[in-house]
Order: sequence, then structure tokens, then C-alpha cells
Amino acid sequence: MKRNMIRLAAILRGAPIAVLLVLVVALDLRAEEKVLEIGKWYPTAEIGVTLSQSTFSDNWAGGDKGSVVWTGIVNASLESQLRKEVNWSNVLKLAYGQMHQQSADENGDRFWQKPAKSTDLIDYETIFRFTFNGFIDPYLSGRFESQFQDASDAGGRTLSLNPMRFKESAGIARKFINEEERSLLTRLGFTFRQNKRRLFEAPTGDGTVSHTTNDGGIEFLADYKAKIFSERVTWTSKFTAYQPVFYSKSEVFDDLTPAQYEAAGLDPDVGDFAKTVDLDWENIFTSQITKVISVNLYLRWVYDKYDNSVPPALTETGDLANPGDVKAAIRKAGQLKETLALGLTYRLL
Repeated sequence: MKRNMIRLAAILRGAPIAVLLVLVVALDLRAEEKVLEIGKWYPTAEIGVTLSQSTFSDNWAGGDKGSVVWTGIVNASLESQLRKEVNWSNVLKLAYGQMHQQSADENGDRFWQKPAKSTDLIDYETIFRFTFNGFIDPYLSGRFESQFQDASDAGGRTLSLNPMRFKESAGIARKFINEEERSLLTRLGFTFRQNKRRLFEAPTGDGTVSHTTNDGGIEFLADYKAKIFSERVTWTSKFTAYQPVFYSKSEVFDDLTPAQYEAAGLDPDVGDFAKTVDLDWENIFTSQITKVISVNLYLRWVYDKYDNSVPPALTETGDLANPGDVKAAIRKAGQLKETLALGLTYRLL
């Protein structure tokens, strides 16, 4: 036990504090190891929908507003030990929800506003891990990330499946915990990313132009899953740290002068933001109250100083053509998303 702890500390020296906290909570090497039967598929799925609703009459004195909020989620995985030397795992996360808000016009008559998106996620990852019974395993992985509806336009226009991000990674992996009720898989490798985003050509109208950007860098991931609180709650956590080493649009930023940055209202160091480390820590807590009723808590903290899917563009005179898009892509502070839902859920374990 002591030898394993020393070895683990040596490997993770300098690792992000979030991962270390997960290990402190999770690590217990005394439990029996989980063994997958070769050629057998192990599917899991959690499919649910939540709904909350309220409405008020026109003469309601409290000033409250009615609302309808619904969310649908899918969390699924499929794993197989294809051969003794090859493990294939797949993870799919889907979520979409809308909020319908009641409002009142100048005469005090209530009406329902156009529904607004409340949550949106498409995330699929596939991993081939070559299990040679060594201390580390080589791996290859691919990942696709997007959303069903892009509603970021200030004019209220929307686009489907925008942006789209493709990732291909290769490196080394280590499964520190492999038990029936808990698992911890860490990966370290080099990642290539391709980002495809459509942007509206003008403040009005539906015309769009497509842009593609590429970057690559070093990526560290930690995937943890466990039953906690006397096995009443399932905790799924994914931590990602990505350090870009190149960005296909860096030369555009380099071509701008300090005066041009000032005229566009941008930080002159914005070109460095695209190569700043990206951090992403996602946590899902699920408690099954009955066979069909569950509570789901989703927490995600993201630090992405510049959204690399938004490319800077130059005019014919060499000025920045899309300063508004570039400004919207800068996020100097971390972003936090939290949703708590009670609803109907079907689980396949």
C-alpha cells in the first residue's frame, strides 16, 4: 500500500489540485479489482426528463410570473474488452432544455414569451486503450462536442449544431482505480483540435460564413466515477487540462499593430489568450429516489480565456474585420454552470 502511494505521488507531482482532491477522496487500493469478460459489452444508460411549471391569472396581486422549464438528458456509456490487449469505451452525454416565461404587456395582460434555451450539450468520446498489463497503457481517442442550438447571437438568430469541435488524441493512460463501484482513469497525451463555426455575415439577415480553425497541444484528463453516501449517489467527474502549443490563426493576431488593437477596443495581448491553458471540470451527481424518480445535480467549471473556434479576420486594409466576434470570444474569468433537477429517469445498468 505504501509503495503504491509513493509511486502515485511521483507520477502526479505537479498535477492540478482538482485531480489531487479527487484522489484523496477516492483512493483505496484494498477493494477487489473489476475484471471485464473478453468480448462482452457493458452498457449503461440514464435517460430522463424534468419539468417545472407555474402560471398566474391576470389579476394576481403578487406580481409573480408563470414559467415552464423542461430538460431532457441522456448519459450513456458502452465498454468492451475486445481482446486481452484492447479495451474500447464510449461515453455519450446529451442535454437540452427550454424555459417559457410569462410576461405582461403595457395593459397588464399576461402573455407567454418565446421559449429560451436553458441547457444544451452534445458530447461523445470514444477511447481505444491498449492493455498490455504494464504500468501505463497507450491510447487513442476521438471526441465530438457541439450543441443542438447556438443562441448566442445578440439579434436572437439561432444556428443548429454550431460550433462543432473534433478532437483526436494519442498518449499514455493509467487506470489507478478499477472496481465495481469506483473507477479512475487518467490520460496524458497530445491532442489535435478542429473547430468549425458559422458566423452571421451582417447584423441582420440569415446569411452566414463558415470558418475552420486548428490547434494542438498537451492534454491531461482524469475520469472518475463512484458510488458515494452509502452508495445512494452516483458521482461522475471529468477533469481536463489542455495547453495549446499552436493555433492556426495566430498570425492574424501578430499582424495587428497596437494602434489597431486600441481602435478595435481589444487587449493587445489577446493573441496570447488563444494559447493559454484551458481547464474544464465537470461533475454529475445522480440519486435514484425510486425506480423512475431521480435527482440530478450538474456542476461544470470552465476556464477558456479565448474561444479558439472564433477566428480573427482582417479587412483588405489590414484592420480587424470582426472585433465584435473576437470580444465575445474572450472570457478572462472562469465560467460556472449549475443545474439541479428532479424528474423521471430510466436507468440501464
